[in-house]
Amino acid sequence: SKATVSVLNCVDTMAVHHDPSVLPEVLPGFTRAEFEDTCKRRFIYGAGFDVYGGVAGLYDFGPVGCAVKAQFIQAWREHFILEENMMEVDTTCLTPEEVFKTSGHTQRFTDVMMQDAVTGDLFRTDKYLEEWTQKQLTEPKLAKKLSDEQKGELKDLHNKADGMTIEEFKHHMAKWDVKSPKGNGFTEPKDFNLMFPTPIGPAGDRTGYLRPELAQGIILNFNRLLEFNGGRMPVAGACIGQAFRNEIAPRNNLLRVREFTLAEIEHFVNPNEKACAKFASVAHLDLWMWTKDDQEATKDPRIINLGKAVEEGIIDNETLGYFIGRVVLFLNSVGIKYVRYRQHRSNEMAHYAQDCWDAEVLSSFGWVECVGIADRSCYDLNCHGKETKTNFFAYEKYKEPKVVNELDRKVEKGLVNKTFKRDAKPILEYLETLPEAEALALEAQLAAGDVEVAVNDALKVTLTRKMASFAMVDKKHEGYNYTPSVIEPSFGVGRILYTLLEQAYYVRRDEKEAAPPADKKEKAKDKKKGADNDKRAVFSLPASLAPYKVAIMPLSPSVFREEYCQALIKELRAKFTARAVTSKIDDGSQSIGRKYARADEIGVPFDITIDTEYPTTKKLTLRERDSTKQVFVTLDEAVSVVSELCVGLKTWESVLAEFPVKSE
Repeated sequence: SKATVSVLNCVDTMAVHHDPSVLPEVLPGFTRAEFEDTCKRRFIYGAGFDVYGGVAGLYDFGPVGCAVKAQFIQAWREHFILEENMMEVDTTCLTPEEVFKTSGHTQRFTDVMMQDAVTGDLFRTDKYLEEWTQKQLTEPKLAKKLSDEQKGELKDLHNKADGMTIEEFKHHMAKWDVKSPKGNGFTEPKDFNLMFPTPIGPAGDRTGYLRPELAQGIILNFNRLLEFNGGRMPVAGACIGQAFRNEIAPRNNLLRVREFTLAEIEHFVNPNEKACAKFASVAHLDLWMWTKDDQEATKDPRIINLGKAVEEGIIDNETLGYFIGRVVLFLNSVGIKYVRYRQHRSNEMAHYAQDCWDAEVLSSFGWVECVGIADRSCYDLNCHGKETKTNFFAYEKYKEPKVVNELDRKVEKGLVNKTFKRDAKPILEYLETLPEAEALALEAQLAAGDVEVAVNDALKVTLTRKMASFAMVDKKHEGYNYTPSVIEPSFGVGRILYTLLEQAYYVRRDEKEAAPPADKKEKAKDKKKGADNDKRAVFSLPASLAPYKVAIMPLSPSVFREEYCQALIKELRAKFTARAVTSKIDDGSQSIGRKYARADEIGVPFDITIDTEYPTTKKLTLRERDSTKQVFVTLDEAVSVVSELCVGLKTWESVLAEFPVKSE
């Protein structure tokens, strides 16, 4: 049977049950228009500078979105930096051009772009082709015109679009006669560099770029990180910050934007020692994996055990497998339900990479790459070391000293400098970097007399016996230098938050929730305002990420005016603040049901209600967002229970068993 299934006729009167053995093709029970309306009304996020018409791909987070983002970043720090004993750095956004020339970004950090030949509208070719093939396969009127063979070809084209060359795009666009949304043809696809250039300094004579990723800033600090770590390997640097990409066609809300937050890790490891002592702690995990071989064979993702995937060579090494496992645990902990791990195919993987995987999260726009986990090999450090003449080395001590037969080079720098003067520098570099076989051949020639050599295309010189000698000798070594490989997990914070918000969103419809009794006057006022709405949005966020952990609500304005209520609110807020539990006061005139709804639609997990009976009973009601069940607690119990719920020391089930439950 197919590993993926369509979810039909989902009922959204409650949070959709998550079955981890099923990987849906569409987001269950989700209506985007309602979601976007809620986000707009509650200013979770919004278009930047919209009063001036806005700019595509630029968004602002509001108070709720900003708070959720801050909680997410803190959770990320605790899960990775704290748990793995990483070192955090904060590197500059503005980067000199030389850095990106060396890393290859100025040549290869591109997407393929095309234009509507009539209107001039711009499109990112791979994404447009993915959307076009999806439309052909899913719209009944279009799909019924296709043979089974054509459907298979289009599915394969959909899966491979993001790794195609310009020539492959041309071929498939012509074969399938792909038109623009307005029915026009396209101009020929071409590469477009995604980096934002900017002049540096008042003279503008030096070019820089706004960084499109964080990796280079961390990697170039390797020597400092290694020294800070006492020379011990492995070592890891982490960075959280803004990145910028000049997207061709920004769209899909926060999923394709031009400025965004990344959280990246560069884990430096001996390329000869990629076994990981901590891998056993994640080897038991089962996850949805879409291997490159399954993609090539147009097969669906399947559940594979992580330990087995490393053992069978599906994942290249234990260290990479360990970080994939840590990503799995993190995404689970923040509430992501639908995620698959897709391996890069050979035609889309960077030439220097040994293995790459993407954590793709399901959204209403389809599967979205949110985390990249790559083995970048030694490429970056080698390139920067060669360009800057800097040694990016770590040292590994042998268990026992080793005697190694190796090349011994003796170069008389004083004689070379005196003889060749201004040309001495390239000559010395030539002699000190000459490969072993060539050095021994030169030694044989020097033994017979002077030798003319080509140092480079523009420089030929004559070397004498006194200037250099080369010989193979036995040397005793306690250890060896090596250039580390880099394992890089890179997190798109905005993308994860957006897909999390979508997956956490549901709507209660026609649901009458029990609430403490309100007085007749307040009931009449609320009815006049139309408080019994037929749908109520809910963000079922984990308590750890909620913008406010608890809402404090007087039952009615008359209760709020009472001195005991004012004193209670002040005391509750102070005690929650002392425990770093964020709280929100709702003293509005609406019914308690409407107040609950307002808290639910910004993801507040717990509500405390103060009613008219408190002076007698000394009891508050504590409500949980998703079940809507309530218990009676004292003030101190409320503070203690909510605090423990937020850090996972209690579950709501245990609270229901411990305290009196309010009857519905």
